[in-house]
Amino acid sequence: MKIVTCASPINNAAFTMLTAKIEHNRLPTVMAREEKALAASVQAPLATEGSAIPARSKMGHGREAAWTTGLRIASILAMLLVWWALTFFFPPSLIPHPIETFSEVAAIVSTGQFFTEMGATLRRVGVGFAIAMLVSIPLGILMGTVKSLENFFEPPVILGLTMPGLVWAVMMIMFFGLNETSAYAAVAVTIFPMLTISLWQGTKSIDKDLIDMSTAFHAGPWSKVVDVILPQLVSHILAAIRYGLGLAWKVVVVVEMFGFSNGVGYQVVRGFNVFSMKQVLAWAITFLVVMIIIEFGMIGWLESRITRWRPRVEAWRR
Repeated sequence: MKIVTCASPINNAAFTMLTAKIEHNRLPTVMAREEKALAASVQAPLATEGSAIPARSKMGHGREAAWTTGLRIASILAMLLVWWALTFFFPPSLIPHPIETFSEVAAIVSTGQFFTEMGATLRRVGVGFAIAMLVSIPLGILMGTVKSLENFFEPPVILGLTMPGLVWAVMMIMFFGLNETSAYAAVAVTIFPMLTISLWQGTKSIDKDLIDMSTAFHAGPWSKVVDVILPQLVSHILAAIRYGLGLAWKVVVVVEMFGFSNGVGYQVVRGFNVFSMKQVLAWAITFLVVMIIIEFGMIGWLESRITRWRPRVEAWRR
């Protein structure tokens, strides 16, 4: 092939421009081919290993869940072992044998008495707790977002927290009498300050950048609360539920001891009147079993469902 060159500078400049244009047009095609080759080389090992990654993660998660369950069961067995060992040092009237106590628990459940008495206690706890949550959630959010409301409500909330639950129980019984209303009010008034403080402090600790971002996008007050504040308060709300339920159980049992004719507290007082430690422990065990079911079967499940979008960061835990 014979190449003809031109001596004219104008033709040489045109030839250079034409060559540059051709190379410029070819460049995207060459780059696209190189990107496809690189992507294929990267995806090849991932395709072979990708099927093993979910299996490994599932196996790791299942192994971790089994280990956690095993540790919890071992903890319960250790407590039962200590209980059994104490029976060798104390008379049965003070520390009955675990087998005899669990036989009493089986008798309580088989006769249907457990469902009647526990149902009454659960109703009082649930109603009082719901009333406290309905008031404490909006109040805690307002105290955490509005400075003037924080200064106004802080003294009564702190004073209500320092008041013993027994005093609240006595005051509500004296005010409403021995009826269901006094039990509801005693539970609500006792746990309300604690729930409010938890949500108040949680609201103050939320990410301010998200609030500023919602303001920049012209989000309304309701949208800020529902879409920005409440999702960040999930952990604080769940912690408040745990603490509130634990305190509500104690308060309602005290209220039932003062003269109610049903409930777990009433049955505990009956066991005390006849000095039957076995009966007291049997009702306490049924009480604890229900609490464990609520904690791990309901609150734990709710927490895992609500917070599953969060990444698990446990680098410092061993």
